[in-house]
Amino acid sequence: MLKETKDKLLGQSFGSASNRLRKTILYSMLCGKVYDPDCFRCGQQIDSIEDLSIEHKVPWQSAPDPQASFFDLENIAFSHLSCNSGARQDGDTANRQKTECLRGHPFDEENTYRRPDGRRNCRQCHQ
Repeated sequence: MLKETKDKLLGQSFGSASNRLRKTILYSMLCGKVYDPDCFRCGQQIDSIEDLSIEHKVPWQSAPDPQASFFDLENIAFSHLSCNSGARQDGDTANRQKTECLRGHPFDEENTYRRPDGRRNCRQCHQ
């Protein structure tokens, strides 16, 4: 999604909104909120800060109120950078190297089909 579109949906620059969201998350932690240390997408533990990303559980861009959805802490999770939905949508190379889908089914000739945009889909999960 274009930066200008994100800015418009949020009513402020995406950078300012992201900074405000990070500060809101930190403040919620100061107030005692506990977040799951496991990746929202794959379920494996996130072991390093370099692999940490903030993720929205439900895409905020298509929500009825994008601004509220963006800042809703109940809509926030953490994931590996390579598992983040934004990375998957961008065709991240780490995801291209995965041998299994999120549910553990193999990405092999029989179980994989490619979408027109080049992304892989698991036949078992699709059924």
